Amino acid sequence: MRQSKSIAHVRMLSLACALVAPFSMSLSWAQTPALTTLYNFTGQGGDGASPYAGVIPVNGSLYGTTAYGGTFGAGTVFQLTPPISGSAWTETVIYSFTGGSDGRYPQAGVVAAPGGVLYGATMDGGASGMGTVFQLTAPRVSGGAWSETVIHSFSGSDGANPYAAPMVAPSGVLYGTAQIGGALGYGAVYALTPPVSGGAWTETVLYSFASGTGDGAYPYASLAMDSKGNLYGTTAYGGTKAIGILFQLAPPAKSGDPWKETVLHSFTGYDGGFAYSGVVIGTNGSLYGTTPGGVGAGRSAAYEFTPPAKPGGVWKETVLQTFKASAGGGAAHTIPTFGPNGVLFGTCFNGGAGEGWGGYGVVYELTPPATGSTWTETVLYTFKGTNDGGDPEGTLVPGGNGVYYGTTLRGGTSGLGTVFAITP
Repeated sequence: MRQSKSIAHVRMLSLACALVAPFSMSLSWAQTPALTTLYNFTGQGGDGASPYAGVIPVNGSLYGTTAYGGTFGAGTVFQLTPPISGSAWTETVIYSFTGGSDGRYPQAGVVAAPGGVLYGATMDGGASGMGTVFQLTAPRVSGGAWSETVIHSFSGSDGANPYAAPMVAPSGVLYGTAQIGGALGYGAVYALTPPVSGGAWTETVLYSFASGTGDGAYPYASLAMDSKGNLYGTTAYGGTKAIGILFQLAPPAKSGDPWKETVLHSFTGYDGGFAYSGVVIGTNGSLYGTTPGGVGAGRSAAYEFTPPAKPGGVWKETVLQTFKASAGGGAAHTIPTFGPNGVLFGTCFNGGAGEGWGGYGVVYELTPPATGSTWTETVLYTFKGTNDGGDPEGTLVPGGNGVYYGTTLRGGTSGLGTVFAITP
């Protein structure tokens, strides 16, 4: 018997069990790519434990977070440095959260900005105990200590408990979501504007969700921005069926006007639901994402939303793949990643060959059709939950030379998660 998933994943799927609809699925069983475990978290001696988010590559190294572990047990930010020749990757904990005003329990990863700066968010801690957005600045001297600065502590009315890292706009402004709080308590979208010279960052609540049939509730995911400055994201609940929406936030036409929210789609359960991951924008302007619940005989799906030909029209949804908790994987919690020729790569948190919902997850590839509308799923790797890791929670990232990096929440030699590499 598998032990229960974390609270973040137990919360969502009771409604989805009853939903049934016919969607086509094509599955190719390959599993030839080799997976390499780069690091096993131990939770001991200041090491981290349980990476909920993926890693990012910066100058050849990988950076990420663990929700727990570290010197004070409140989570870490870590760096993995590749071997010079033939040896193992080297992990360095560059910051351990104390659990106080600097934040604790980061379930979000980090994002990179110019000048050796990383930004991230903690779900808890801070001045009001409702989470933070933080900045980590690289040392000026090799081997020196990284410097952490809390650039915002949430207080509730401006949002609370952010699960996702902010995105960095070309202007240097950070845009993100807070899972709860805001004016109505159902979550918020915020902007953090850097100071012109010294001083504090300025937070602006761009939108507070209202829940109900006409709006979303509880945004867990990061945001995507198009070339016009529009923001796109999802909520896990709210909408016409109370199981989440896809939304757009358009910037004001003139200074002082509010941002305008448009609900692009309310998930119905038959086309997905409980959108805990955000979206990625394709070169064609379409939005791609996954939901862990609500599709057909399965409970998870990968989808595409194609923009309308004319402004104000209806976005067209296409279900690219239904994950049925079997060989093809189960619940998908992560944003898919683009590879060559329009291929999408991603992970399912559970499922796998012969495992059903009790499996330890898969790495998958989705190949667009040459003609017609059916995408093909290829399972690249099925986790065993042992030394190879289990329950991949973070988004895959390309690292060059065809390699993709990811994390598992559990498994590994200590059972506290891993960082892995896979070459499709």
